[in-house]
Amino acid sequence: MKKRISIFASVLIICKVLYLDIAVAAPQLGKPCKQEGSVGHFEGKGFTCALVGKKLTWISSNGIFQGGPSSASKSDLNVDPFVAKVYNAYDHKACKSSHPNFDANYVSTPNYSLDMLKKQKVLFEQAMSCYNNYFDRKITINIALATENDFDFMASQTTNGKPVFDLIQLRWIKFMMDRIGSGAGRFAGSAGWSKTTDSAWVIMIDSSKNTQPDAHGAAHEFVHILQSYSKSPISEFYGDGSNDATYLNLPPWFWEGTAELFSYASITSSAGLFSAQMAVARSQANGAPSMKKINSSAEVVSTLQKLVAPSNQEANMMNYALGSVACEYLLGTYGYAKYWNIMQSAGTETDFSQNLKNNIGVTQDEFFAKASPFVLSQWKLSKF
Repeated sequence: MKKRISIFASVLIICKVLYLDIAVAAPQLGKPCKQEGSVGHFEGKGFTCALVGKKLTWISSNGIFQGGPSSASKSDLNVDPFVAKVYNAYDHKACKSSHPNFDANYVSTPNYSLDMLKKQKVLFEQAMSCYNNYFDRKITINIALATENDFDFMASQTTNGKPVFDLIQLRWIKFMMDRIGSGAGRFAGSAGWSKTTDSAWVIMIDSSKNTQPDAHGAAHEFVHILQSYSKSPISEFYGDGSNDATYLNLPPWFWEGTAELFSYASITSSAGLFSAQMAVARSQANGAPSMKKINSSAEVVSTLQKLVAPSNQEANMMNYALGSVACEYLLGTYGYAKYWNIMQSAGTETDFSQNLKNNIGVTQDEFFAKASPFVLSQWKLSKF
């Protein structure tokens, strides 16, 4: 175990991710629910409250990863035409392909169940397929899987007499494990790129009570690997995704918003399911009570402007919730190719506003203003 896990040594990049579940009482598939986008768990299964026809209904939020759209799977979910355009703009065909550019090493702690390991592998395998074409040679991804009871195990790992996980990572691991142990969350993930080992790394922490991994967790973290893959011997592209000071060339709203958007687009099999899952992304604003009340386009713009640089925990939750909606507008309006040009240009253009100007013809503030009507329309659906 120590020999295999040693590949995580000397990592230079840390990307902090927090997922929050909204507590609800015993959801059941097909039964009525109260708030669109709310998430519930019962008997190890996950459920999402979605608008089916004219009624809010619990649908499954586990096992929906299908690798692309299927007309047969489309239901009578009321989908905004622009949201459908966003979903169809994503490159779903890639998710059905192979991934010759990736080798994955999985390391799980003694408390991590073999069944959960098997299910996580399915999710990571699909994520690798979705983004294989964005890497120009074979790379290694090292994936560590643990439960909330495994801190001592993680902290004790060494290689060549040095800790495998640095103090920043261990603080994050401890914080997340304590939250999960207290019932405040069910899972968390972190990912990045190590220039020292010339490889990607992921840490996933699941509650020991989980029988299903979150369907979008692996895909979300994989997007952070793409964002972190930069200025290395492999490629000069992709923004440096390390600490707060060095990933400002991809601001927090774009950093987390893109990971939410692309992960949900990659795992859902219809625009209806995608729309429901984006409501889940928006629901994370419940972790930002002083920021979630947005009632005008001007307030959309001013709130997004607060997310340009890292600040506090409420702003962090809004990076996921509001950032994902802004990123929806970006993908639906400008398309997948230009979206990736922005990602790739971040490695050499550290001014993100200029990056947007170069690729889509507007500055960051101009983009916020253009996106605000759509963002507001989606925000109002969640009735914060």
